[in-house]
Amino acid sequence: MMTEGDLKWIKNWQPQQTGNNMNRFYKKPKPETMKKNRELYRELYKDEIKWLSENFDKLQKHNKFLVEMCIILKTGGRKITPKMEDAIKNSIEKCKNNPLYNEVARVEQEAKLQPILSKINVVLAMAEAKNDKAVDFIKNVENYVRTNYRITKKQMEALNKVHKRVSEDLFKGDE
Repeated sequence: MMTEGDLKWIKNWQPQQTGNNMNRFYKKPKPETMKKNRELYRELYKDEIKWLSENFDKLQKHNKFLVEMCIILKTGGRKITPKMEDAIKNSIEKCKNNPLYNEVARVEQEAKLQPILSKINVVLAMAEAKNDKAVDFIKNVENYVRTNYRITKKQMEALNKVHKRVSEDLFKGDE
């Protein structure tokens, strides 16, 4: 049931209200202020801006917060508060340890995951040979492991269940 207020709002609704998401009382900073902020940020956040610029393509897919902070640091369109500064530095530190952004960590994770991937391939081959219903699930787990460089406990338990189910009846047909 629509109230009178809802109907009035729908009647007066304008598309620019959803596109902007900006407060209509927001005052854009002056070009001089933006230039001053840019110069200040260039000095204070030199290392952060450099790292963000180098990893910008990867960040666009995975970390919208750091992309927005990079834009703010480069354009000077907004003041950086102490909380924002801490959040930026903490996020960058986390990303530096993440295999998606760090080549050394990626190599270490791939070495750790190699036995798991080989087990996944064995289970996949057995499931395909038996025409098991879990083939798509196994492929999804393998894709997840390759993209995120980790496997969850539940995924591992489920793979073990599939392995047990598929290998149980392996020799029954020979007798």
